[in-house]
Amino acid sequence: MTRLLAAPVLFVALVLTLGVSGCAVLPKPQPAHVDFVVINDTPYDDTDRAMLTKAIPAVKDRNPPFILHVGDIQAGSEVCGAPDDAFAKLMADLKPIPVFYTPGDNEWTDCDRKDDPATGRKFSELARLDILRKRFFAAPAVTDTKWHYVQQPGMPENARFDHGRFVVVTLNLTATNNARDSVMGDDLSAAAKAADERDTRNIEWLKAAFAYAHKRGAAAVIVATQADMLTEMKPDALFVPCTDAAADNKRLCDGFLSVRTVLIAESRTFGKPVFLIHGDTAPFTLTQGDLPGGSAADKAANLWRLNTAGDAGTDKDKSWGVRDVTAVSIDLGKAQPISARGVLTGEIPGRETPGPELD
Repeated sequence: MTRLLAAPVLFVALVLTLGVSGCAVLPKPQPAHVDFVVINDTPYDDTDRAMLTKAIPAVKDRNPPFILHVGDIQAGSEVCGAPDDAFAKLMADLKPIPVFYTPGDNEWTDCDRKDDPATGRKFSELARLDILRKRFFAAPAVTDTKWHYVQQPGMPENARFDHGRFVVVTLNLTATNNARDSVMGDDLSAAAKAADERDTRNIEWLKAAFAYAHKRGAAAVIVATQADMLTEMKPDALFVPCTDAAADNKRLCDGFLSVRTVLIAESRTFGKPVFLIHGDTAPFTLTQGDLPGGSAADKAANLWRLNTAGDAGTDKDKSWGVRDVTAVSIDLGKAQPISARGVLTGEIPGRETPGPELD
């Protein structure tokens, strides 16, 4: 009996010994770290085009694992359509680096500032969004399964992917009050219904991304969108729900209220770092805990907001913005986990010069 028990006892003792010593020598989990590039709000003019000509090889020399393009592929004053070809070339020039794109207002919600050459009438914003979906989102941005890349059914511009310990999610949120203001080429009731549906789908997608991040034990979530959900609208409009769409921008309402409220709530529940990356407005800034949700006091201290470079210009003796693309570094092992710098200019966030007032 003693002889029969000896082997198992020795085996258990050996396992326990190895287990204890193994625990002692296991390395600590490495802090999550990622470097990537963000492009947005360019080109608006020939100076921007010259900047991109220099920036593309500089970005490729950096060889980031991915690029986020957060929209505005053309100037708001340009006729929509032809700039799509230039954007397709930009995407091709950046290969083989994966580019994850979310649309901006200039390529769809603001197209109705001009007449559609094909019809002689104002562009339909909703038709433009369909064109973008068919051209730029019909095929997945990446096919390698290591990315765990998925698109939202029916709203393919909304995507999600993994990189290391990060979950990245894109949302179709644009300026012009989230496509509720200055609607001149679509029936207003149809535009309002479409905006309501996008809000619902965006909220579903955002909640699903955080649920996925919880499930896989992600260290952080990165949310990429075009709109500046804080300063894009008039201050008096904040926290006033939108219930319609309008042909002008005179009535006061907050087209981002519902999505922003969910983002703050999900960020607080997640409890780990959340990084909101956007363009839309000129100041190249990095802030923490300043984005309000459903009220001025409804904020999340673990939410950082980076308004990236781009949206730059001059008018007489006034200039605004930083004419560049943005190199972003996130290192969760640092007290200040996110930093950014212009790829060409070397400028860092903090420039507060506002852009021109939009009509």
